[in-house]
This record gives sequence, C-alpha cells and structure tokens, in this order.
Amino acid sequence: MTDTLERFMNIWEIEHHFKCPVVGAMLSVEKHKSILKKCGWDVKQLKPYEYHSRIMGALGDENVLSVKVNNFIRHRARKYMIQVERLYEKKDAQGVRNLWDSCAAQGIIGPIMYAIVAHEDADMELLQDIHGEVHMLAHANMTEVFHVRRQLTSAEENLTREKKKLTEKNTALRDLVRQRREDRLALDRLTRESNGLRKQVAPRDPEKESTEEKAYEDELQALREALANEREKTRLLSREKKQIQIELFSAENENKMIRKELQAMSETLAFPGDRTTSTNADDRPCDPVACAALGGCSDDTCPNYHLCAKRIFMIGGITKMKSYYREIVESAGGEFDYHDGYLKNSNANLTAKVKRCDVVVCPVNCNSHNACLKVKKLCRRYNKELKILNSASLSAVTRALMVQGQPGIN
Repeated sequence: MTDTLERFMNIWEIEHHFKCPVVGAMLSVEKHKSILKKCGWDVKQLKPYEYHSRIMGALGDENVLSVKVNNFIRHRARKYMIQVERLYEKKDAQGVRNLWDSCAAQGIIGPIMYAIVAHEDADMELLQDIHGEVHMLAHANMTEVFHVRRQLTSAEENLTREKKKLTEKNTALRDLVRQRREDRLALDRLTRESNGLRKQVAPRDPEKESTEEKAYEDELQALREALANEREKTRLLSREKKQIQIELFSAENENKMIRKELQAMSETLAFPGDRTTSTNADDRPCDPVACAALGGCSDDTCPNYHLCAKRIFMIGGITKMKSYYREIVESAGGEFDYHDGYLKNSNANLTAKVKRCDVVVCPVNCNSHNACLKVKKLCRRYNKELKILNSASLSAVTRALMVQGQPGIN
C-alpha cells in the first residue's frame, strides 16, 4: 500500500490554486495554530487569517512546516486516496467523478479533494470542475453563516428576556412566601389573644361571651380564608415558575443547537480559498417581481433558478427549527410546507402536500421509518423530486436546496 500512496503528490507539489482550498477545508483554525506552535512559531499575537498566511507561505517547497502539514493531510485523506487509486488502476474515470459527487453531497470536501487533485493521473476536466464547485460552494455558504449568526444573536436576546422574566417571577414568589409567613405569625398572635380574652370573660354573662366569641371566630375565619387565597396564589405562581423554567430550558437547548450549527459551518468554511468581493449576478437574491416580468425564472435571469418559485415540502426534521427551515427556502424565493413526520398526528393531508410540491426534503435522522417509506412511495407515484438527507441541520438542508447540481433520490 506504500507504493500505491507514492502515486500521490505532496502538498507542496500540487497545483498552486488547489493548495489554499485543501488546507482551508482540512485544517481547522485550532489545527493551524497547533501546527505552527509545534514548528516553533510564536502565535500569541497572530490572528486566525495570519495562521493561514504563515502556513500557505511555507507550502512552496519541502520544509519542516510543509512536511508537518503534508503528514496531517495525508493521514486524514488516506482512506480516500486508496479508493481513488483503485479506481484509476481500473481506468474508471467516471467512478472517480462519482466518488467526488457522493462525498460532496455528504459534506466531505477536504480529504476527497486532496486525494483527487494530488493523484498523478488526475483528469484535467475533473480538476477544473472541482475547483469551480468548491469556489462557488464557499460563496453560497458564506451568506448562510452570516444568517445563522444573526439568528444566534436573536436567540441570545430571547434567552436574556426569559431569564429576566424568571427573575421577576422568583422575586414575586419570594414576596408571597414572606407575606404568607407574616400572615401565619399574625394568625398565631390573634389566636393567642383570642384564647386570653376567652379566659377574661365573666361566666355570668354568656350572651356577651357568645357575641365576642362569634366576632373572634368570624375574624379567625376571615384570616383563614385570606391565608387559603395566598396559598392558592403561591401554588399558581409555583406552576407558572415551572412553566417558565421549561421554556427557559427549551430556549437554552435551541441556543446550543444554533451555536453548534454555527461552529460546524465555520469550520467547514475556514479559509475556503480566494475570497474576493463579487459583483456577479449569482451573488444577488432572487427577485420574484423581476422574474415574473421576464416570463418566469431561467438560468440567465435568476441566480436561484434551482429554487425560485418552487414549492418545497419538508417532512420530519427538528420541529423547533421549522421557522429557520422556512426562512432558508423563502429567502431564496421558494414556498415552504412542513410536516412533522408523525403519521399518527396527521396523515390525511400528506398525499395532498406531496402532490402540491415540487421538491420533497426528508432528513432520515429526525423522522419515523413509516414516514420515510410513505413519502418515498408518494414521490414515485406523483413523480416528485425527493432529497434524502443524513442530517436535519441548517447546513445540510441549505446544501441540499441552495447548491446547484445537488443530487436527489426519487
């Protein structure tokens, strides 16, 4: 197997325009920093993009830093290098292209890209396609990163508001508990005074004694009723406090989920290559009015032609992120419909939703088995495009819907 891997070029030997995308896709910011430190660099005053600049500057020839980077990349890409070499031994160029398409659909970019571009027999047309797809993927996902950051900021603001509400409710509850304690002490005091007054009443005046006892009993009853009311208020506030705690827990979980999404997308997009400001039409969002005026969307008139004015039906996924899924579709000019994937709750309108849509999205990790089977049968029956996703994350849904050429499964 060592001889097999010798047919792959080292990182300093591959084409210059592939070095930056390979390094950016395979080395996280922390890995950049770690490699520099191991090679004796002082990284305390360096910024993340400066880590990348130092490493890229060393990839022109074989040296301590480039060898360290090369060893890490080849270790990560070893499995894919073996697969690519076997395909080239069979002279199966189409198999290599299919392997690239499959890995790209799963979000595996860096290892397979190095395995293909570093091979001595790499097809020039495939290399051009890979460079173009990686470059455009960076542009498409950059917008999504900024969108998720805005969503994260909004979620943190909501979390702060919920914490403030909980603090206010806790303060009110403590005040009620203190008031209840004071009422209990007042009731005990009045009870003692009532007992003392009973002893002082002359037994020879039963009518007067009866009147005073009745007055004390009435006052005692009123205090008991007041205490019962305060207890009921305390119980209701306790219930409301538990509800707020549940809502707070849900908001924190959603916040963690969005943070995880942002982290995953940030690592995927770290140093994706040349990032220059683009004025191309593909950077503009779809304008439904303009598209309608031109008689409908086309590749020439609409940057989101693959999604514009299409009905996207999503079954399953994370219900609490439904609004984020909707915003991804509607911001690109599409229409969004949703089903939670639980057929016991709503099975009657599933057929109608599939018939009405253009594309069906089905994440298998957040869906019932019956729902997946049902929607597959319906898509075959009505000839609808079906995209099966391994993940219900925002990045996975965006890649499936927003990137041109994304394969679907019918």
